[in-house]
Amino acid sequence: MRARVLENFAPYWNYGVHPLKQDDEVSGELAAYLVSTHSPVEPLDDEARALRDAPAEEPQEPTGPPADLDIDGTAADVLAWVGEDPERASKALEQEQAKDKPRSTLVKQLEKLAAADGE
Repeated sequence: MRARVLENFAPYWNYGVHPLKQDDEVSGELAAYLVSTHSPVEPLDDEARALRDAPAEEPQEPTGPPADLDIDGTAADVLAWVGEDPERASKALEQEQAKDKPRSTLVKQLEKLAAADGE
């Protein structure tokens, strides 16, 4: 992949600043990076033009916590479901403690969140 620099600029790429001058020709991964970020470069081959013209990916809609608690999910999933809600923390704590092997770290975090109900 190749591209020609259209104006002087110094992009940060691959852990370093790369000063580029107008009419410099770049190739490989640097060219791909510059083209894909819509930097001031002109694609010089079909591969670079295809990358420039590729439709941007649609941003993913953020999803909130699931409506129902999955107590067998990861601790992060359980805490995401709880959020800052002391009632949800109490519900999750009750279900976690009812398991044969409750996760001690999760129990401690849920206890703290559930205790916020009385504050």
